[in-house]
Amino acid sequence: MKLEEFEIKGRRCLYFADEEPEVLLVEPLDERELEALDEELHAIKAGCKRRFAYVALIVKDWNRELAPWVAPPVYGKVPFGNGAAETHRVIEDGVVPEMLRRFGTLKGADIIIGGYSLAGLFALWCGYESDLFTAVVAASPSVWYPGWMDYAGHRKPKAGRIYLSLGDAEAKTKQPVMATVADNITALYDMLKKYSDVRSFLEWNVGGHFREPALRTAKAFVWAVGW
Repeated sequence: MKLEEFEIKGRRCLYFADEEPEVLLVEPLDERELEALDEELHAIKAGCKRRFAYVALIVKDWNRELAPWVAPPVYGKVPFGNGAAETHRVIEDGVVPEMLRRFGTLKGADIIIGGYSLAGLFALWCGYESDLFTAVVAASPSVWYPGWMDYAGHRKPKAGRIYLSLGDAEAKTKQPVMATVADNITALYDMLKKYSDVRSFLEWNVGGHFREPALRTAKAFVWAVGW
């Protein structure tokens, strides 16, 4: 699919749009994930019955820009920062208004924030912090993140639709923090089911964390758009 590009607040963005789109999808992506973006967009296109616009915000410092608060490193020596609030401001004050300016049919439309791995956790955090997003797509999110379950346990999400997924082998790791991911996502889903005005769904995929991330994310967006 042909992608257009713009820069907002010093951040690079790539986007695709159907003619007269009626829903906006937003996803933070690492540069390396761009190789699979065409595959992801084709899968969304194949499964989505609504015209959509999609925009990827390119993330340069993954551990800092997507983390909601500081945490020690899990692998290696690189700790997690607290750049999620800044990245969220770029999306809410820059990326989304720019897409609405380019496509008038998006005014008043559903806005869905999504991501994979730490970007999935970031999307979840945005769904709790902001009422801008009607739905959240969290594919294999890093819900093992220190402090996340306490954070989610004391708040109600503002987004009305939340999709969660995880690979059935993702918890099979010797890293003790990451090994909590399956228990945590199950507990998170149980929390979400308590809210009658929040539609939530948990899907289990086959395999580990690195199996078909683009297709898992596409499937998640299709679910969120379908409501």
